[in-house]
Amino acid sequence: MSGWKLVRSRSNCWIGRLCLLLLFAGSSLEIAQAAELQFDDIFKAEKTNGTLVVESLGQQKIWVHNEARAAQPKTPASTFKIPNSLFALEAGAVANVDELVPWDGTMRSIEAWNKTHSLRSGIIVSSVPTYQELARRMGLDQMASFVAKAGYGNQKIGDVVDMFWLRGPLQISAYEQIDFLKRLEARALPFARDNLEATIDILEVDRGENWVLRAKTGWAINTKPSIGWYVGWLELQTDTYVFALNIDMLDSKIHLKSRMAIAKQALQRITGEQLW
Repeated sequence: MSGWKLVRSRSNCWIGRLCLLLLFAGSSLEIAQAAELQFDDIFKAEKTNGTLVVESLGQQKIWVHNEARAAQPKTPASTFKIPNSLFALEAGAVANVDELVPWDGTMRSIEAWNKTHSLRSGIIVSSVPTYQELARRMGLDQMASFVAKAGYGNQKIGDVVDMFWLRGPLQISAYEQIDFLKRLEARALPFARDNLEATIDILEVDRGENWVLRAKTGWAINTKPSIGWYVGWLELQTDTYVFALNIDMLDSKIHLKSRMAIAKQALQRITGEQLW
C-alpha cells in the first residue's frame, strides 16, 4: 500500500482506515495525506456531530471527517429513494420517471405527500407513500434481488417490503454510500443504461453556470438521536466529487438544513469554488 495517503480531518482510526482499504483496494485511488483541510469547525458551527466522506473522481483523492463513524452502518431512510427509483424503472413498476403514481387518499402530516406524484416530483419532496407503493408493486422477492444485485449496504430487507429502509434491517455506512454512488455515476451498476440515466437525471437539485449538484436527503427516525443524511455528487467541468454525510439530528428544526449546509461548505472548501 505504499503511496497511499489519507486526507483527513480527525485523528487516525484503524477501523475507518480498514474500510477505506477494503472499499478501494485494487483501485488507483490516492488516499492523500494532508491536514490542511479540516471540517471540525463546520460541524461545530452547526452544533452537531457526524461524518463526511468526499471523493474526487478526477484527482482520485478522498477526504474523511470522523473515520470511525464513516464505517458505521446506519438506516438509509430516504437516501434509499435513489436505488428505489432505479429498481422501480428496472422492474417496470412505472414506465418512466414521469408516470404518475396515484395518491392513496390518506392525509399525512407533510402536505407535499398528499397528492399524486411521479418519480421526478416524488423524489424532490421525498414522498414516502409514493415510494412505498412502488416497493409493493415490485414485491419482496424482486426487491431483495435488486438490492443484492446493486450490492447496496448490508443487503438485508427483512419481510416488510415497504418499511425496511425506514426501520431496518437495511443499513449502509457513509463509505458504502460512496461506493454505490460512484457505480451509479459511472453507469456501472448492472441495470439497463436508460434506467441508470433516468435515475441520475431526477437527482439534480441545483445547478450553476459550470456545475450540477445531484443529491438526496434522508432522515432516519428509528434511532436516538435520529440520523440525517445527505448524499450525492457535485459535477464540475474539471472534476466530480462524490459525497456522503450523516449527522445527529439533535434539533430537527436546525439540523434538517444543517445536512445540506455542512456538505456544501465542505465541498466549497475542497474545490476552492464559490458555488452557492
